[in-house]
Amino acid sequence: EDTDNGQRCPTKWDGWMCWDSAKSGTTSWRTCPDMSHSVLGYMPTECSKELSSKSCRGNGSWATIWNPIDENHRNRGFYEQEFTDYITCSTPGATERLRETHTAIAIFFISLVFSIIGASVFIFYKLYTKLRVQIHLNFLLSLILTCLFSILFYFLVREKHYKLQSMIDENPHWCKALVVLHKGARLANFCWMLNEGYYLHRLIVAAFREQSRTLYYYLFGWGTPVLIMVPYVIVHSMDEYDNSCWTKSMLYPELLYNLLPLICIVLNAILLANVVRVLMTKLRASPDHFKAGLRASIVLLPIFGIQYTFYVVPIDPFESCGTGIFVARYVQIVIEALQGAIVSTIFCFLNGEVRPTKYFHF
Repeated sequence: EDTDNGQRCPTKWDGWMCWDSAKSGTTSWRTCPDMSHSVLGYMPTECSKELSSKSCRGNGSWATIWNPIDENHRNRGFYEQEFTDYITCSTPGATERLRETHTAIAIFFISLVFSIIGASVFIFYKLYTKLRVQIHLNFLLSLILTCLFSILFYFLVREKHYKLQSMIDENPHWCKALVVLHKGARLANFCWMLNEGYYLHRLIVAAFREQSRTLYYYLFGWGTPVLIMVPYVIVHSMDEYDNSCWTKSMLYPELLYNLLPLICIVLNAILLANVVRVLMTKLRASPDHFKAGLRASIVLLPIFGIQYTFYVVPIDPFESCGTGIFVARYVQIVIEALQGAIVSTIFCFLNGEVRPTKYFHF
């Protein structure tokens, strides 16, 4: 036994691994052993393994817990048993996922603030009488909803799950409702991105054609997400899929939700390519036409949502544990969460039509 006048906990084999002697009042940490992952049904990669812990009490003895002699008859008494915390081993990668969650929450909050300011400027200065501004305003409203429900989802569901305080297995109704609102807001975001792309395409490529009715934009922007989410909710309510707070993929039925964003991205990519082509043609007389076209393309990328092409392919950094994959994952998080701030800056703070209005009022 490794003791130091009762001020150190002795070296201990707990049945799964050996713990070195530790100073009193400290907690020892070790990578979870392979045996602790047997209940998972698979062996996690090294970078996803969590840390188990064992606490040394002030009197030089390892921490203990009281377990019931009979789980079904707790009135029969309890016995004291030395305790090693292997609970974290049941959720490989939780620490990194929690870091990703906090990063997303912070960036979504920044986008939420920018989007609210941008929408408020359009409303306060009554610029929404024009169709173009109405589309901008509704796009910002979809971003506000996306940021708001994303923050709530990440904070109330994901964070608690990775902190091992999850209620996902209980499958409460409020949690399922939050998932539906979160996904519905994202669909509205993609629909209004396509509305933006379609309107700008008509403005530049087909300026003399008759403009589409305002109602069509509203029906597609807000109506389509409802039409998609209604059957999605019906299918998810079936006993086979009504579990885990609707956070797990339904595989093929999940296409009900995943197909629309993909269609919007592809269509906007086609529209953007044609817009850039027309702009380059019109700017050809300028000596810096290439730079001007490139600058216009970069500005239009977040409006058309083309950056989401980088987000279409899911990235799991724990599969390869490569540094580049972890970086790519954070780039994905920033791309999704920062869109509200970027779009608000382009539409409002850098908009030559809005700035003179602000100066006039002040």
